[in-house]
Formats: sequence, C-alpha cells, structure tokens
Amino acid sequence: MKKFLSFTTFIWILCFSVFAQIPDGYYNTAIGKKKAELKNALHLKIKVATVLGYGGGSGKTWSGFAKTDVRPEDGSVWDMYSNKHRLFNGVLSVDSMNIEHSFPKSWWGGTETQAYKDLHHLNPSDGSANLRKSSYPMAVINDLVTFDNGVIKVGKSTIRGALIAAWEPNNEYKGDFARAYMYMVTAYEDYASLWQGDSETQLDNNTYPVFEKWTTDLLLNWSRQDPVSQKEINRNNEVYKIQGNRNPYIDYPQMSEYVWGNRITEPFSLNGIITYPYLSYPDNHDSIAFGKVYYQQTYNKTLSLKAVNLTGNLTLSISGLDAANFSLNKMSITKTEAETGLELNVQFKSQTIGNQNAQINISGGGITPIAVDLKANCTPEFVALPATNITQNSFTANWTASTNATGYALNVFALQPNGQINPTLLLEEDFTVALPNTWLKEGWTDNTLAGNIKLASGSNYGKITLPPLDLSGSTSILTVRAKQYSTDNGAKLTATLNGQTLTTWTTGVANQDFSITVPKSTTTSSIALSAIAGKRLYIDYVKVVAQMPILTAVSVQNFPKSIGNIFNYVVDGLESDSTYYYQVTPEGNNDLISNPIKVHTALVSSMHILQKSTLTYSITEGGVSIHNLTPESKLILMDLMGRELQTLNINSSEIIFKLPQKGLYLLQIQKHGICETFKIKL
Repeated sequence: MKKFLSFTTFIWILCFSVFAQIPDGYYNTAIGKKKAELKNALHLKIKVATVLGYGGGSGKTWSGFAKTDVRPEDGSVWDMYSNKHRLFNGVLSVDSMNIEHSFPKSWWGGTETQAYKDLHHLNPSDGSANLRKSSYPMAVINDLVTFDNGVIKVGKSTIRGALIAAWEPNNEYKGDFARAYMYMVTAYEDYASLWQGDSETQLDNNTYPVFEKWTTDLLLNWSRQDPVSQKEINRNNEVYKIQGNRNPYIDYPQMSEYVWGNRITEPFSLNGIITYPYLSYPDNHDSIAFGKVYYQQTYNKTLSLKAVNLTGNLTLSISGLDAANFSLNKMSITKTEAETGLELNVQFKSQTIGNQNAQINISGGGITPIAVDLKANCTPEFVALPATNITQNSFTANWTASTNATGYALNVFALQPNGQINPTLLLEEDFTVALPNTWLKEGWTDNTLAGNIKLASGSNYGKITLPPLDLSGSTSILTVRAKQYSTDNGAKLTATLNGQTLTTWTTGVANQDFSITVPKSTTTSSIALSAIAGKRLYIDYVKVVAQMPILTAVSVQNFPKSIGNIFNYVVDGLESDSTYYYQVTPEGNNDLISNPIKVHTALVSSMHILQKSTLTYSITEGGVSIHNLTPESKLILMDLMGRELQTLNINSSEIIFKLPQKGLYLLQIQKHGICETFKIKL
C-alpha cells in the first residue's frame, strides 16, 4: 500500500525491526543465502501454519478478518477490491462480501489444503468485484476494459504479444498483492507440480523462479513503487498471532530483491551489509548442461565467476563419475581475477555413450565451498554437422563418428528444377465466418455477411490485406472470386503486392474468378485487395497457390566418393553465391545416410575483414554470414541509429542470418565483458 516512495537502509532496519515485531532469530536460517537457496530457507521457516477454518463464525476466516482487516478510522471492513465501507457482523460473514483468494485457488487445483485457508492471501472482498476479476492473473490492463469500480480494473493485457484476460489492482494496493503472491510461491514451494490454470502465462511448474519473467518484473516493480505500509505491517503481525507464520516480504521488503531482483548476487543479511567472502556467481548447484551431444565431438560452454571480499585465491577441481570427460581452462584463480570477474571455458569431450555427470568444485579465499553440476547426454546417433570455413568456392563438411565405421562416403549436390511444378497452397479463404482476425482492413468494409466481404461505400474506399505470405520460393497464382454490389456497374477490384499494383479487374453482376501470376517476392509479402468509393463490390473467395518447382538432386563432379575414416573434409571448386547440400554415409556398418546440410557459398570478393578483429563476414543470399565467431558470445544487429534489430546467442563459429533490406548496419559482438562494434554493408 503506497505511503512513501523510497527509504534508506537505516529507515528499513529501524521501521521493520521496531514496528514489525519480528521474533529474535526468526530469519537466521535465511542469512547468507540468495536466489533459490534463500527462497527455500524461507519456505522451510514459514511453511507450517495453524490456519483457521474456512468461512464465517468463531474460529473461522471471518473471525480472523475481524482482527486483520479493520479500518482504524471507522471500524469497517478494509476492502482492497472496492471503495465500499461495510461494518463487521461480529465474527459472521458480511453481506455482499466474499472471502477472496488473491492468489487463485484454482492455480493449485482448488483442494482445501492449508493454502486454501491461509490468511496471508485471503482478503474480504466486495462480491461483485470478486466475481468480475474471476481467477485471472494480475497484470496491467491496457485494452478492452470490462469492469472498473475505481479500485480494480478487469480487461485485457498484452503479454508476450498476445491479449489475455487479467485484472489490475489500484496503485494503493499493488505492492500488497505483489508481496502476497511472493509469499504464496514461497510458503507453498512444494506445490510446484500443482500449478495450473493460468500457469501458462503466470507460473511455471518449478520451485525457482516459479514466476514467468514478465510476472517477476511486474511484481518487483509493484513492490518497489508501492512500499510496505503500516496497514501491511499490522496485518502481518495479526496473522502471525493467529497462524504462527509471517510474510518475509513484508518484514524485509528488500527480501524480494535477494530472491528475484537486483540483489540476487548478494547473500541476504539482516542489515544489508556483507563483510565476509562469498561468490556473487555461480551459486551452489548451478548447472551447466551441454544437452544432447554426439560421440567423439568436443563442446564448449562458459562459466561466469565473480567473488567479493576474498581472503586469498580460489582453487577449482572437477570430480564425479565422468570427470575425465570434462575440463577447465583454469584450475586456479587469483583474488584479483575473481573479484574483477571472469569467464571460464568448460569443455566436454564425448568419449562415452550415455548420460555424463560431474561437478566443478570451487573453494578457497574464505568462501563456503560450492559445486556446479555438469551434465551431458552423449548419443551414438550419426549426423552431419553444419559446414565451417565457408568461402566463395569452398567449405568444410563435418559429421559425427559412426560406431564401428571403417570409413565414410561424402556426397555433395545441388538441387535443380526438373521442369515440373508442384502447386502448394499458401492460403484459401471463403469468409464463411466473416473476415479472419489475421487479416487487416482499412476504409469501409462490411464483414458481417458470412460468405462475403463487402468493400467500399458510397463515400469511402475499402481495403483488405491478406496475412503475410512467404513468396520467396517461386511465383504464385492469386485467385479472387468477386462481383459488383447492386447497381455499381463496372466496380473495379485492385490487387497490390507490397504496395505496388499487380492488376485491376472489372467485376460484373455475377461472381467471377479472377487470377494473376504473382512474382517471386519476400518471406513476408503483403497482398491487398481494394475498391474505390462509389464502386462497391463483394469478395467471395481468395486463394494463393505457390508454383513450386520440383527439384532434383544433382551431384557435384567427383561426388559421391569415399574419403576414409575421417570426420571432416574440405570441398572446393564450387561456384560462388550458390547453394549446395551434403550428406554422409558410413561404410562398414549398418548406419543410414545422414541428414542433409545446406551450405551457401560467399559472393566473389565479398569477404570482409572487420577491423581490429579476427572476424570476417560475407554476403549471402538475402543476408550476411559471420565467420570466426567465439562460441558463447552474443551478436547484436543494429541500424545506424543504434536501434536493436536482432540479438543472437552464438554457439558456433559461424552464423548466417537474414537482413531486412540492403544498406549499412552496426554489428556488435559481446564476449567476456568486451564489446566490439563494426559496420557491415549489404
């Protein structure tokens, strides 16, 4: 509940040690922990509560509300869902009010467990407001408001690009509800497997971080903007008297920052000051997962490390059943290096089939020793790997080992049209349920007539735009069935592609099928259909069919061929700016031919060296190929104004990505805390 905007550490300690009535030593088990370990320590402290029976009467919820939710100025029920003031009826329920689960009970299945009766998230609520908010998640309402009583709003919120039903509390109570949510996922951490209902957008089925990132950001922001009020402190104290457990996010408002927020690299302390040695990261039992890897291949991952207040150097070791398959580039780290922060290279060599497990042990410098878990799953599956060292006329083909193979046969080929066409349906719409929501409309359109779309009026044009289509592979055929409206003789229908006119058809009194060949275009092509004011018409049907050529594999000269028992091979003598494929067949065993790998060679004289770097780039089909990248780096593509267009995490030495159009771009590479920015031209 908002009463002030900020407070210093001194005020925090003073207010919440004097007025919050926290028992001595209550949070001692949380000291020195952060993130998931801190949340778990809090869970173990607050998970047991002596809850009241649910409902009205002595020893039940409303008897608790009579102590926890009283407005001091008039003794009425403190309702955070409406502005209505209703008087208590002893310990009985109050007319037109509900017991509201601020953290919806349906999210754990609704069973009447301890969580169902926990006063820390139960609130007296106006019945009509409670009904309208339903079990929706909390969010910022930015569209289609369906209910607003001045205290809560119900409507739609844009989450990850989609509209979801949600509700939003008043600014005065946003922090209260945020801290209640944090309490619930902490006290009932063991409910992780039960989270359901709106879990797709609010919760995940884990113990940490539990919340989806957008929810974490929302709750932290609300908790910061609406600091803990005396109302919350008083309520927390009264609930503690009844249940015997407390909400730690009220007692120590900064607690949420140590669990999810801007202090997750610091161990929690009662006064916010740490003088002993510790690791900011990694945390104990963090995990480095190599995932699915292939036999006899080498993989690299990065481990970030930073320490504070060390008394000496750090020592690292690798232990565990499969320790021999993992290695580190540094086994000793100086105090200066660790406190500055650095990234270690963790390497895995897949020498054994199956799950591989080990751990990195970090000790010394006065820290409590920690272990980082290492995991990999080595599969015997035989596959071709992406090509490397791509130039104008060559590349290196790569593949995994095939058990007991005596050698390998490599085939390099191109796909060429054989003169036949494979019609491929891209879109078909007959408007039986009016205009689909994936289409756009402008001017005057009438989509209330099932089976037809009416374009234009007597004084306004009309236009509909199809969903974006991938027309980059071939020409396409656009077919439109249309007719004029009533007596609007000669009504003309115009078809455009990416804003350029394709054709204009003249409609008649009866439906006619009009067709035109659409030229090869982009992966997000825009086709629109329009009519002018005063010449109205109906569109009955639209279809787009790609005229995809049937391609046949034609091997490059001297391929396929046996190349011996090796795992890579340089293919040269190729055409520049051309697309090739390769597949590998093991010899001497029963493994099948590998998956095909696509390679596009660079343009002649298009290899560019990025100044002060080993990186090169070459122009490819509709984009750019970056070479000599360091795995585990981040690549950011920006326009010349510095606006971010794409961000990619790099896990290989090369990457090809599409550019929106020709021109100058900025390419930024981030690695080991070093940032380099270059200009590239397409």
